[in-house]
Amino acid sequence: MATGSTGSWPARRGLGHGDAAHLGDLDPSRPGLEYYKVSEDSSKPGSWFADARTGQRLWTTPTAGDNGRGVSADIYAGSPGAESWSSADSEVRNTRGTGIGRKPSSANFLIWWDGDSSRELLDQTKIDKYGTSGDTRLLTGSGVASNNGTKATPALSADLFGDWREEVVWRTSDNSALRIYSTPHQTDRRIPTLMHDTMYRVAIAWQNTAYNQPPHPSFHIGSGTTSAPWPDVYYAR
Repeated sequence: MATGSTGSWPARRGLGHGDAAHLGDLDPSRPGLEYYKVSEDSSKPGSWFADARTGQRLWTTPTAGDNGRGVSADIYAGSPGAESWSSADSEVRNTRGTGIGRKPSSANFLIWWDGDSSRELLDQTKIDKYGTSGDTRLLTGSGVASNNGTKATPALSADLFGDWREEVVWRTSDNSALRIYSTPHQTDRRIPTLMHDTMYRVAIAWQNTAYNQPPHPSFHIGSGTTSAPWPDVYYAR
């Protein structure tokens, strides 16, 4: 792991193409948002974590060839802020880029599904809970299929019904219908519907374009979260 360069976003160009990137309040101990990205260029860092406003790289991982997938989210309550991992990395890293253990079984989509504020893993037609010794299966969709071949993405994942946890939409295996799955778990967290967060809402709009990625709100939801900012949204009359 290497730490940082400084400069503006224009000076950070030339880091190579990548098929996965995540923007959100990934490190709540820092002001503003952070950006995590992987690179498919063998001469560039395999992945990097940056200040989203300035482009300052906070940490990088070594070159790793074609690193096609990477994820950043708070999936583990034992470490504050988001954990980041990629196809070419052997471990999961904390907000400082330090390896803290085994990486999850998938590097694909994310979903808030159970009652706590850590996020779960969404891959193919299944939902798993990350654990330090192994992942726990929470849901296996029956009679449904994922999209985009090896990308194995859902038709949509979003907070559709107003509880801050997210729903997942898969197509049926015979392509005759869409099926919506919603969490059966209770929660004691009081968080406004995520669709009232403008950054999250925009993320839902672009979720089905290009190499789609999971949505993130503009504020942090993770270990220790009990509430969230009230949305500053008004309706025109």
